[in-house]
Amino acid sequence: MKIRKKTLHSHSPKVSLSISIAKLAGLLLLIVPLLGLGTDAASSWSKTGPTSAYFTTSETGLTLVPENLPWYASLWMATEGLVTEEDLRPFQAQVDILLSTGFTLKIGEQAYSFPAQMKDLLLTKVNTSSTLSLTEEFLNYILETAAAKTKVPAGNIRILEADDSQTSKATLEGDISNGIEVVNDLTEELILSAIQNGLTEATGATRILEGQIINESGKDLGPLKFLAEGRSSFQKSIDQRAFNVRKALNERYDGILIPPGAEFSYVSFLGPITKEEGWKFSLAIFKGTETEWVRGGGICQISTTVYRAMLNAALQVTEQRNHSLYVDYYEMYGVGLDATVFPGEQDLKFINDTPNYLLMIAEEEANMEAVIRFYGEDDGRSVELFGPYTHSNQTDEVVAAVGSLGSGMIAWKYRITRPDGTVEEKWLKSTYFSPVRQQ
Repeated sequence: MKIRKKTLHSHSPKVSLSISIAKLAGLLLLIVPLLGLGTDAASSWSKTGPTSAYFTTSETGLTLVPENLPWYASLWMATEGLVTEEDLRPFQAQVDILLSTGFTLKIGEQAYSFPAQMKDLLLTKVNTSSTLSLTEEFLNYILETAAAKTKVPAGNIRILEADDSQTSKATLEGDISNGIEVVNDLTEELILSAIQNGLTEATGATRILEGQIINESGKDLGPLKFLAEGRSSFQKSIDQRAFNVRKALNERYDGILIPPGAEFSYVSFLGPITKEEGWKFSLAIFKGTETEWVRGGGICQISTTVYRAMLNAALQVTEQRNHSLYVDYYEMYGVGLDATVFPGEQDLKFINDTPNYLLMIAEEEANMEAVIRFYGEDDGRSVELFGPYTHSNQTDEVVAAVGSLGSGMIAWKYRITRPDGTVEEKWLKSTYFSPVRQQ
């Protein structure tokens, strides 16, 4: 039976050990008689197993040091570089947890437990310093299992057909969504660091896998990378209004392709608001201060969402007006940043002033949230919004810029930084006939 170990020599500054369980049993049968314990004692110990022994592990497995060895046997082991009770004592509580509950790896909101066996633990002794770790096999098992349970592939959209000559709807396939995966190298470091610091749990590292727009149309549409998004919540909507919001979101504004330099008109993609087109009755604002039941009530939810995406993408707005009454549907994600539309009277428009094509993707997310995203070529522009400001929190700067805010007014400071470093600032002010929620 072979035993592999490195012993301390006078010319060597360090000593380390690695011995397996099976090899240790043979070792004890060899050395115990020499130490005056006799083969009966050795055989008796070998039957009791790990419960009557201290333990350590190495790259080749576990090393056990029986409790009943006399002091000179422990001394012999120490001089030969073997691990003694004193080396193992600091790790006992940590090891008890690892052997019972296991090592816990947290990934996001999930926690995965990996109970260890003694063969999975690795104790390395260099001179008089001992450190606890995990074997490579057990560590790989943790990483591979966590990776398999965590990974969510990204979802991609394919552009099958597109008219690159005008603003129009492209033919799309698939849904875009971000995925997630474990970053193995960094997670391994975090696990080992936790073990070496006496812990039995760690939080793994992950990376986001971004969904892609894949152009299979045969047209050169440029790089279609994520630029900006707008959001709004229609959770408070009655059923008829929610139906109209979803109809506009899914049927009218998903997949609109806008060439560089072209103008987008929200109303031009609505189509007839009629019974034949499937629109339902819901409330809409008329004559400034009145509400009426009309077909298509709720379409302004999506125009508001598009407007917020336009602002966040720093696109050139050419037509926009806020609602005449304060609407609490639009409080989340930018109170005061809303856009009313009505065919023949009021539109929402912008010019694609980016270097390349813009693709508009519309979707509903959890909790009845409408989302509009723009994909295109990122030229380096960035946006900052400061606010909201109302009568209750207006500052001297606000008053100097837009005048004193009344009870029905909301203002934002809007800053665009261009790729060349040029900064443009302006104020966005919405005025309503009804009081607004004060900030």
